[in-house]
Amino acid sequence: MKLSIRLLSMLTLGSLLGTSMAGCLKDDAFDNREIQSLAGGATNVVEVRLTATSTINFLPFVFGDSNKDTTVNLIPIALASGPAAQDINVTVTQNNALVDQYNAANGTAFKVPPANLFTIANAGGKVTIPRGSDIGYLQLKFVPLSFQGEDWALGFEITAVDNPGILISGNLKGGVAGLLVTNAYEGDYHTTGYFQHPTAPRDIDQEDFLSTISARGVTKTLGDLTGTNINIRINADNTVTITPGSGTSGTTASVANIAGDPVYNNRYDPATKTFWLKYGYPIPGPSRIVTEKLVRQ
Repeated sequence: MKLSIRLLSMLTLGSLLGTSMAGCLKDDAFDNREIQSLAGGATNVVEVRLTATSTINFLPFVFGDSNKDTTVNLIPIALASGPAAQDINVTVTQNNALVDQYNAANGTAFKVPPANLFTIANAGGKVTIPRGSDIGYLQLKFVPLSFQGEDWALGFEITAVDNPGILISGNLKGGVAGLLVTNAYEGDYHTTGYFQHPTAPRDIDQEDFLSTISARGVTKTLGDLTGTNINIRINADNTVTITPGSGTSGTTASVANIAGDPVYNNRYDPATKTFWLKYGYPIPGPSRIVTEKLVRQ
């Protein structure tokens, strides 16, 4: 079967990499050596290598809402020195404390899914890095639809290796994978509005794609600024909270809700699948205000 899956950026959960999967996950990001599992190295150690730009070792995945049993290559275990001269068997153990630690450090609220919702496909948590390769995977079996509606995550760490000549990494022995499922707000929208700007005021009339970043969150382009995003959280009362997304930096790219407009008042209308947004930057200020109506296509 095929399953849609994306990898989100660590910083904002907003930079998306699209791919499809038949059976087990095989993602272009891994093939292109954008993820640390394939980034190379010269030390004879085994590591959990989820991300290429940081040792935080957190990587959120977004899965399509399939209702079928699905197996994915979730946690890459890498031999930093390059291809193995012989098979290397690495024991990987679930560690829920890693999720708690990530939440505490980053202000997130990921939950560990109940044990009855998933199975570790590797017997005894054993991951084999085959001879001639520098990578092996801990596989997760689950029904993606059963994960919908919550922000789930699983933490794992390397606890043993069968070759005494290979060490376990000190700062990359553990990692956390976020497990998200496409939410009801993701999709194509037609956006109309106005970009209030001190030197380049303009109308907005464009197509936007809103991508899942959490159970109740999506990301989109900030106005018409390609490469700069806002993140939108839909609250329980259908008001929305807007925060900086990918491509932002410092106060000059901060985003804040702008109050006082009875129509464009940062809300979502579920009956018409329409967002009414008003936000601005920089802070303090703001000197630039974006007013937008987004209608689901």
